[in-house]
Order: sequence, then C-alpha cells, then structure tokens
Amino acid sequence: MEGLVERIYTKPSVPPVIAITEVGHINSTELLDCGMAFDDTSKRPILKIFNHHGGTVEEEDTSRKESVKKYLVLRNKKTNKVLIYGTKVMYLKKPDYFKTKTFEDDSLTDKNHEFNKVFGTRKSIRMSKSRINDTVDSKTDVFDNISSSSDMLESSFSKPNPFSIYLPDGSNRFSNKLDLVYPVSTLLNESEIDLMTDYAKQIISMLPIKSDNEDLTRFFIVNIQKLSHKSIQNICLLTFADGLVQLLKYKSADLNYANFVLYPNCEVINDKVLDNFLEFRITGRDFSSKMKDKCVCHIIIILILINKNTFDLSWVSPFLPMSSQKRLIMLMKVVGATPVKDDKTKYTLKLPLPSLPTFIKTPKRSR
Repeated sequence: MEGLVERIYTKPSVPPVIAITEVGHINSTELLDCGMAFDDTSKRPILKIFNHHGGTVEEEDTSRKESVKKYLVLRNKKTNKVLIYGTKVMYLKKPDYFKTKTFEDDSLTDKNHEFNKVFGTRKSIRMSKSRINDTVDSKTDVFDNISSSSDMLESSFSKPNPFSIYLPDGSNRFSNKLDLVYPVSTLLNESEIDLMTDYAKQIISMLPIKSDNEDLTRFFIVNIQKLSHKSIQNICLLTFADGLVQLLKYKSADLNYANFVLYPNCEVINDKVLDNFLEFRITGRDFSSKMKDKCVCHIIIILILINKNTFDLSWVSPFLPMSSQKRLIMLMKVVGATPVKDDKTKYTLKLPLPSLPTFIKTPKRSR
C-alpha cells in the first residue's frame, strides 16, 4: 500500500483495541452493546460487551499479555494519506455467569445456554441444547425411600469395560443384524449426511477417480476404488474415516495452532473429528493414546460397514502410523472382528459379537 503518512499516534489517550478471543464467535442475531470502560483500580481502559439482560458477556483476561506491538493503519481513499495508531491488544475471557448479579435462579434456568446463545462455539451450543433436552423433572423426595448402603450398590453394579469408550455410542454387541450392531446413525446422523450430500455427489461425478488426484488423499482414493456400492451414505462414511486417518498423522502440539483446519475438503467432518476425537485440557487440544485407539476402531467399523461385513488389513494398515499398526490386531478384537480361516489378513464380524477383551493395565517399567 502506497500513501503519505499524515500523522502517527504512538500513544493515544484512548488507543484502539484489538480484541482476541478463543471462546467462539459473536452471534449477530443477539442485541449486543459494546463499549469501553475504565477499571477503577488500575485506571486502564477495558473493552466490555453487554447483552440484552445487561450482564457482561465478555471482558479482558488480564493474565494474558501480548508481547508484540501492533498498529492500526487507516488510509483516506481521497487524499491517500495514512494515519497510524498504536493499539492495545487484549485477550477476552469466558465470563462466569454464576457470579453475575444480573441473573437470578428464577429468571434464567440455564445460564450456560444463555451464554452460548450470545457468544459460543458450535460444540458448546450443541452440548448445552442436549443438556436441556435430556433434562428429566423429578420430585425432591425421590431419594427419600432408598435404604441401600453404598457397599450394596457397589456390589450390584459391574465396572464398565475401558474398551467401550473406543466404540460408537449406541453399539449393540448382542444383536444378530449388522445394522443394529453398529448403526450408521451412531457414526453420522441424518442431518450430517444431509449436509455432506452435495460433497458426496461431487465425488460420484468424478468417478472413476485417478490415482494421481491431488484434491483427495491416497487412503480415500484406494478405498473408494475397492468400494462395490458407491452410494452417498457410503461415501460420507468413507470421508469420515479419511478424516480420522488424517488426524492420526498429527501430534498434540500440531493441533493447537490458531485457526487449525484438519480436513479442508469437508467442514462437517473437520468439526466432527476435532470435537469428538480429542481431549481438551488447560494447555489446549490433547491427542492421547486413548483417542488414537478410538480413531482406529471407528475406521475399522466404517470400512466393515461400507464393504458389507468384510475387512482387509491392507485397506488401512499402510496409512496408519507405526504405533497404531502395532495395536491394529488388538483393536480388531475390540471391534469384534475375527479373521477368516482361509486368509488371516481378512476379517469379518460373526454375529452376535463376542464380549469385549479384558483390559490389562501394563505396569510401568522400573528404571
């Protein structure tokens, strides 16, 4: 940009503010009011956002500081002169509605849902809606007549198998039908498939896909060529498996960059994988060994479903990191797949499935 600098404001009395948030996006449909306020103790300007209830939606996180100086450059199109302002950079923090005096228990039943409506991520909005839908009204004296001791309760319930978290919610190992053992809806629901329909139709229009196609991954090309029934549902499922294969190539540190995109080909799969196959800690996204095993199990299940209850190790093994390849046979047992007698590289599901293998915790090696 070429222009004559008219004036430089390095230290304006009230500098422009660049607000950085990692919470989510501001929903434009809400009635929001934004303005500057001065902290009585520090006498510093603070950006605050208010919603229609009057409560603070977001304020500065004073524990985080920006080490790099930033400037705001404004150009006058008519005169081509430039004004340069020194800016104040602040990080915004998620508010604690439980400490906001504006909200009372009777006037607002779900404070988290109210926050997510005004300012929140897609995942937090879905979670808050599901909590409201799953709420069950009960009387306050529902537990009055319970006389069982804690010892009796502990003995009456068996501990869940740790391997169960690797499988889709809603799986039924005791069914004699494949579509009930691992229903497609537990992997991709109807609305997600609807959103991916245009993408799946685009893939179908490209068939047969050449092996040197740069827009699709090697895993996707190899497996769609082997796919006998190339329906929209099967292509959506294969895209899901492809997103999980791509995730296995990353480490936790690689996933914590700002605006990280895992699967640019399909936004639905990108969001689904990042929301459901990573653990979130104080330091950010964490791709633990447990989540890696969960990814591999879902990949195996998807390939079995779209290939009519058959699975070949060559379909996935070359595309997995070495650590996942070593655990592949064990994870086949978790899924319930058993090898075919004539060919040990091929697997199938014999229904109903056997029980989950026993989880054995390996002891730490002594130094």
